[in-house]
Amino acid sequence: MGECMKIVYVFGVVFFILFLFSLKARQEEDFLRSNGLYPPPGTGTIEHVKSLATRGYKIPAIKLYREINGVGLKEAKEAVEKLTGNRPKI
Repeated sequence: MGECMKIVYVFGVVFFILFLFSLKARQEEDFLRSNGLYPPPGTGTIEHVKSLATRGYKIPAIKLYREINGVGLKEAKEAVEKLTGNRPKI
């Protein structure tokens, strides 16, 4: 296999893996929405974030916090951990 074909193959595999992760994230968000745990776009509150995080849906809680407050990933992660009382270990 030529060098170019190896590069194309690697990019294809990486793209496929990223596609699978995004599909899983979308399915989780759809599941949470259909069960009333994730609010429609533009209607989220901190109480929604807290509810998601305390139920173990930390990543969707961080995503929603970012959507509500327009902050970066690190700040949102720290805020969600503070809301739930989970502090990162140092």
